[in-house]
This record gives sequence, C-alpha cells and structure tokens, in this order.
Amino acid sequence: MMIWRLTPADSAAWRAIRLEALAKAPDAFGSRLADWQDRPLDSFAARLAATPTYAVGDDPQLPLAVAGLDPDPDHPRRLWIISVYARPAARGRGYAEALLRHLLEIARADGMTELALHVGTGNEPAQRLYHRLGFAFSGAPAQMNPNGVPEAEMLLAL
Repeated sequence: MMIWRLTPADSAAWRAIRLEALAKAPDAFGSRLADWQDRPLDSFAARLAATPTYAVGDDPQLPLAVAGLDPDPDHPRRLWIISVYARPAARGRGYAEALLRHLLEIARADGMTELALHVGTGNEPAQRLYHRLGFAFSGAPAQMNPNGVPEAEMLLAL
C-alpha cells in the first residue's frame, strides 16, 4: 500500500476515480456527475493544482481511494477533508483509513488544530470509520448537500 499526493500529471487517473465516485455514490457529494463528466482534462489538472488531493493504492496509476484537504476561511487552523471516496474493491481493506490517517499527520505537521468533514447522516460505514479515527459529531444541525442529502458535521481536535 502506498499513499501519494496527486499532481496535475495525475489528472487522468484522478478524473477516472472522480467520475466513478460521482456515478456510484451520487448522493455523497456536493457535485453531480453531469457537473464533471464533460470537463476537459485540464480542468481536473487545475483542481489538483489548487486543492491538495491524496490517493492510496498499490499502483500509483490506479488510486483505490482519494481525499482532499481544503482550508476553512473562517478558521485558519482548521482543514476540511473533502471528496472522500474508496472504490468498492478497496472498501473494508484499510485503504481509506490509511489515507485519512495520512491526512491527519499532514494537518498536524502544518500546525492545524482541527479537522472537519461532512458525512451523510445515513452513511453508517463512513461514520464508523471517522469515529475510529477520533472524529465526533459537532452537534451542528444537519445541512442538506446540493443533492438534497442531509449531512452531519464531524470534527477532530488535533
């Protein structure tokens, strides 16, 4: 198992897993497949250049799980974990957990004091993973994502 940061040179591999995520788990994201499927590869490269995105897998040409980090403009020492997706073949095998633990270490090394994420209120497998990593529900009211799915906020103090 290896973990790496995706760069614009990885845009084709990231495009493939991003489109798969939006097709197979349409309710889990704030974007829709239709928002992304016709974008040129340069658009995927630009996203990777602007948003730190990491992958895990056994082959750097085939990410099995991905996640990004996004700064919180209202809390300079908080990062949001975004766009988390594990391919079905990787689920339950520790790939996503290893990737998220890596993101925790990056955040700590960068002097962050908190990580945050949103998770679907019905997505119990993801919630169990986040709880194992130390995340807890913030108590904030669930918010609807753009696809009409209620999402809960989870936080982890670093």
